[in-house]
Amino acid sequence: MKANSLRKSNGIQSVIRFLPLIDHYLPFIAIGLLSFCLQSCGTAEKASVYKPGRVWEFDVTVQDSSGIIVDSFQLNMKTRNSNVAEKAIRQITVEYEYLKNGKTFDTETTGIEDNTQRVNIHPPRDSYFDVSEVVHFPFITKPIGLGFKSSTEIVIQKASYTNRKTNEKIDLAGKRIKQEIALIDSTAISFKKKELKCFVVQGKNLNYLKELGQFTGKFYFNEKYGFVKFIYTTPWKSTITANLKSVKF
Repeated sequence: MKANSLRKSNGIQSVIRFLPLIDHYLPFIAIGLLSFCLQSCGTAEKASVYKPGRVWEFDVTVQDSSGIIVDSFQLNMKTRNSNVAEKAIRQITVEYEYLKNGKTFDTETTGIEDNTQRVNIHPPRDSYFDVSEVVHFPFITKPIGLGFKSSTEIVIQKASYTNRKTNEKIDLAGKRIKQEIALIDSTAISFKKKELKCFVVQGKNLNYLKELGQFTGKFYFNEKYGFVKFIYTTPWKSTITANLKSVKF
């Protein structure tokens, strides 16, 4: 009993000794949290394209190696302000909604970085877009100009994709995938009876070429509407294409 009482007494004394430290550092902690929140809010407000409250609607088609359309659906992309917990990992939250015949069959939540230096979006990664994990995410730096190239290496924590040719599920967990993205062209695409000037960036994986094969992604960026077209090509020669249908700004 004395030993238990002594441990309780020591524990209480330790807490009492710690209280002045909390009191001393509390203002600094509060200032740090306030600064973080203001910075997070500020970066969202400075977004050039992906401002919270906007919606993009895409028509998605999936073609096999012969160019035959084997599936199609709608993909909605909605941006919103990140909540307090989300701001630790992303400045702007994006929600993807997958629809078939007007009915939602999948949803996904991830993030976007959009500021004065770059636009970097986490693309959809469910359904046929599961292959996007292998390719560099859509990314472009500012000021925009030809000659831009960037490479990175990511360690996949938990992800997989389905080889649509063999129906085999490929586990990517633990793989260190080297990726590259480059601004390769500028072009114009039609949207709402207008011609949009777009910068074309292309991403690809640089390793696991024998084990996984070559994946590529072409992303068309417009300075007003953001990424308006995505084209993923797989090693089994199928393509997943998302074309912007409408926006709600």
